[in-house]
Amino acid sequence: MRRSWSATLSCVGILTVAVGLGVASAQGTAQPTGDQDFVSRAALLNMAAIQIGHMATKQAQRADVKEFAQATIEDHLKAQKQLADAASGAGVRWPTKLDDKYRQIEQRLSKLNNGQFDREYMKAMIDRDRDVEKMLAARATGGGGEADTLAAKVNQWASETLPEVRAHLKEAEQVIAQIGNSK
Repeated sequence: MRRSWSATLSCVGILTVAVGLGVASAQGTAQPTGDQDFVSRAALLNMAAIQIGHMATKQAQRADVKEFAQATIEDHLKAQKQLADAASGAGVRWPTKLDDKYRQIEQRLSKLNNGQFDREYMKAMIDRDRDVEKMLAARATGGGGEADTLAAKVNQWASETLPEVRAHLKEAEQVIAQIGNSK
């Protein structure tokens, strides 16, 4: 089932309010250093995948790219909810807009059409997924202390999310290979 962009934003907004997270803007592309920074960065990366995925469902020419984008939206909405649940009550600074890197990617993609969009969208998602994979792998191997701490909850989320990110990355690489083969 497809959702409209405004419905998705409303869902994410309601989710953010519902879990009682603090709202602020997350900026920068550096690896997060603390628990709250990690959550903010992971939320930003989910938000970027969702937002750019919506663009791809409208602009992509290839059916496999549109399907990938729709699956991306659904997977990252789920991951965002799980992350919000893990960080509930921790006063995390939740992002409200994309950072400069992803705003620039979104702007660049919005100017492309036909096969150019498909190829560049898939490249952007592969780069994003590789960044997320590194970030989650570093977090999934870390200890967390007591089970009810933010660190433990976030490490658990990272451990559970990492296989999904790896599968998503593999799928993205397969789609872009198909794009390359169809030239």
